[in-house]
Amino acid sequence: MKKIPICVFAFLLCLHPLLAVQIEGVNISQSAKINGETLQLNGAGLRSFSLAFIPIKIYVASLYTPQPLRSAHAIMDSQGPMQFDFTFLRAVGQSDVTKAWSSQFSQSIGYTYSGYAKDRDAFIAMFGSLQKMGVEQVRLIGTNTVVYDQGTRKGTIEGRNFQRSFLSLWFGSNPVSSDLKNALLGK
Repeated sequence: MKKIPICVFAFLLCLHPLLAVQIEGVNISQSAKINGETLQLNGAGLRSFSLAFIPIKIYVASLYTPQPLRSAHAIMDSQGPMQFDFTFLRAVGQSDVTKAWSSQFSQSIGYTYSGYAKDRDAFIAMFGSLQKMGVEQVRLIGTNTVVYDQGTRKGTIEGRNFQRSFLSLWFGSNPVSSDLKNALLGK
């Protein structure tokens, strides 16, 4: 087996941010813009689960931040802005979208507060059915959580408390997926 010279490896490593990222046929942009501010891709990964030992690929998630955030603590403490994109690999009906978000919140939530249930339910209600390669997007801007469903702005949940709850799904002590958590952290 041939070894790659260290100078070639270093050159390729320097080019890494310029190279396109693709996961399961989803092209992931290296940057995103929120209100004129450019955010960089912090990390991206695949969400899947096993049903009777058969892996089912659900969506590709990507996270954009102003600067690299490589720990759950840094993400939870960040004032943002941040953007999450969830590109679904299959068509999903409205009831399944609702069940999926409800399940994620019930299994992985690591932070709650007075009014949490009302905010969670309002958040989940903003999402509709998805076609294959449909995108749900969540932006954390200031203390607002802004939801887009397939490019259409659906609404806003106000308050830093809901942002902390949302972030705890991915970066809390019981994340939706440990592999996805590490991927979103760029590990």
